[in-house]
Amino acid sequence: MKILGFHAAFVLALAVALTQLAAPQLGLGLMALTVAYNVLLPLLLWRLSERELLGLWSFLLPLSIAQVLPDWVLAQQLGILVFPDLGAPRIGGAVPAYMAGMWVAPLFLSCWLGRRNGGAFATAFAALVLFAVSEWLARPYGLWHSQGVSTDYGVARYVLLPEMLLGAAAFHAWRVTSGQPLRALLAAACVSTFYTGALVISYFLMDVI
Repeated sequence: MKILGFHAAFVLALAVALTQLAAPQLGLGLMALTVAYNVLLPLLLWRLSERELLGLWSFLLPLSIAQVLPDWVLAQQLGILVFPDLGAPRIGGAVPAYMAGMWVAPLFLSCWLGRRNGGAFATAFAALVLFAVSEWLARPYGLWHSQGVSTDYGVARYVLLPEMLLGAAAFHAWRVTSGQPLRALLAAACVSTFYTGALVISYFLMDVI
């Protein structure tokens, strides 16, 4: 319950930032929240003696950093993803710096739920729900939005299957590399590369062909 309470508090803080701040303060606020999340979560897990989940966080942080690659490909190369300028520094001219750490939260919750409810398949379903909700909320709050692709209720169709695969792949990679830091780093890079390819293939199958 403490882990759920922590994430509920983080969502509340994010909601306050999105509704009370405007650019450029909003971008800096999102940076601060992302850093705070990735500092406070491992401290909480350490205090709760959740060593396995602490290992999950240490796997997901480099994976989240690597997720700048698919975001950059979609935004800079394909032009189908837009990150409005909210005032934060940008990576590669297209991706806000806070995105390098923002993937941890939904992936952590997905893997945590998957661990409790059956593994990779449960993680994939949890990832589908969490990412779909994130995509749905992102446009009205100006975090990001798709363009030039088919959507349902503001959610791009092409991202749904790749995001399910991302959840399952992240869960599996974390499990098989637990306690092996170097292999975990390599696995995180492989998961992000796999996700990038899945996004591009899904986009071409759904919106180009």
